[in-house]
Amino acid sequence: MVSRIVVAGGGIAGLSAALLLARRGYSVDLVERDGPPPKDLSDIQEWQRPGAPQVRHPHMFLGLFRHLLQTRLPDVHADLLAHGVDEVDMTAPPGVEAPGDATELASFGSRRATVEWVLHRAVRKQAGLRLRHGLSVREVVTDQGRVRGVRVDGAVLDADAVVDATGRRSPLVGAFTKEAEESPCGNVYHSRFYHLLDGVPKPPTFLVPVVFAGGAGFGGGLYAHDNRTFAVVFARLPEDEALGRLRETGAFEAAANAVAQFGPWLRPGSAEPIGDVVPMAGLTNTWRELSPDTPDGYLPLGDVLCTTDPILGRGASFALAGAAELSDLMDRHQADLGAVSAGLRAYAERELRPWYEDGVHDDVERTRSWRATVDGRPEPPAGLPLAVLAALAGQQDHRLWELAQLRANLMASPDSLDTPEVRERLDTVLATGWEPPVLSPGPSYPELRDALTAHSG
Repeated sequence: MVSRIVVAGGGIAGLSAALLLARRGYSVDLVERDGPPPKDLSDIQEWQRPGAPQVRHPHMFLGLFRHLLQTRLPDVHADLLAHGVDEVDMTAPPGVEAPGDATELASFGSRRATVEWVLHRAVRKQAGLRLRHGLSVREVVTDQGRVRGVRVDGAVLDADAVVDATGRRSPLVGAFTKEAEESPCGNVYHSRFYHLLDGVPKPPTFLVPVVFAGGAGFGGGLYAHDNRTFAVVFARLPEDEALGRLRETGAFEAAANAVAQFGPWLRPGSAEPIGDVVPMAGLTNTWRELSPDTPDGYLPLGDVLCTTDPILGRGASFALAGAAELSDLMDRHQADLGAVSAGLRAYAERELRPWYEDGVHDDVERTRSWRATVDGRPEPPAGLPLAVLAALAGQQDHRLWELAQLRANLMASPDSLDTPEVRERLDTVLATGWEPPVLSPGPSYPELRDALTAHSG
């Protein structure tokens, strides 16, 4: 019998796992090193989360995340909508009516802290769930191949199972890791949050809650978030010191103002910053394999086993999906924690590993392209990736749109577009003379670099 579960880590993976397990009737202790969120959402920008630096950067919550919220945690989904989160209907391209049999699909942009704030509201009301802030889980205590508890700042907290949701730098998983793969993401981020001023209409985005910039030598975007907030982010090569000045407030603002498509959001009198420019470096795609003698009841979730480039926006969806899978496995296998552990690892291999490999491939190709641009080397023009081309051609063929959006929102496998049907439909659209629109008209890499140089002058 499983009488007590400790969830280590109070991010999206830990909060959602604790909620779902408590609602299955388990007694759950959720242990989180950072302090609690503020009482009022209006103060959320001041919430300090040193254990989760990604909170300070933009987020887009993909269709898989929204679907799981709506079906597994409907009260949390409704509370998000009630607290200023706007969904984007992706059932059909803007201005196109979806057929009656179209798959319902939506995503949303939001500050990560807002999503966690709403999850905390549900946690505080949940029977059988105790939340302990300001404590760090240091070690999993085992005996004869089974979890017996966790060591928390010198004391031992008894438990039959421990859910490790402590993220990519987990202090626990190393003891049970057989091997780990790492591949650098090849980028450094610089982000800043803003708030639209009262009376300013919310400008449009492109298909999803993002306005894109760059694509040759650098990346960038403006992410629409909850309650009229938004974030601007630039991504550059780690070794690119010409763009390294993005870490400076004035240089960052000069770069943002050099992006014409950001103009409706950032023109004078439209918005004000609500935070500093924040960097994020040292990013890797990581995959961990657990050793065969991992104790029954050690249950890693989210970034602990699989970390992908944050620019792809997949981590939150994988965290919630893993929590939902764990809840189902616990319901199916009850006290057989060996079967639960095996099922969770099989799920990761089946569902997450393909996306890890997809992310590594995308990062390698993007890094190669950016380096050619930054070094001024000619590079053979590359066609649009199949997933992007299919989404754009979806304006002409709804089936292409649907298939592309299901993949982009993690509701179909990475290879789901590599089919004769998709290629035939694309050929048919291209045969009409249609050409894909320009996704990011500027600025070019030299133009962005010049904007930074002009600022220094």
